[in-house]
Amino acid sequence: MVMPFIVERSFANPTRRMLLTSLVLCSGLFCGCVQVLRPYNQASQQKFRVKSAMPLHYTISVANESEYRVAADGRVIVDVPQLQRGCDTYLFDIVKISDGSPYNLRVIQLKSNNHVVRKLSLNDVAKLPVDEKGYHLLTVE
Repeated sequence: MVMPFIVERSFANPTRRMLLTSLVLCSGLFCGCVQVLRPYNQASQQKFRVKSAMPLHYTISVANESEYRVAADGRVIVDVPQLQRGCDTYLFDIVKISDGSPYNLRVIQLKSNNHVVRKLSLNDVAKLPVDEKGYHLLTVE
């Protein structure tokens, strides 16, 4: 003769209820994240004019690959290569948590004597004032 076992699982116990609730919430958070691969930026040229008393003391490097000397009049044209793309992270495919846009990477560096004076992203460059010849103005004190 087989004796059936009846197991009672009561969720009236506050510890079990809290454990179950935390497991459901954690699984919802970890399963609800989505990562979306961003497109690459287009390779481009950027024109800068460094406004300084001694512009010859400055160089501009891009993505730690190329370094450009600033001319005596402060003007320089730099080539911006295609940068690494990142991922945007969304919670439940609705709320954006992080932005992996290559336009937000601070890959343009203004240097003086190999010391970084200023770091810029392509979005930062787009916000700089522009002179009559289309050069982005970088003012250095």
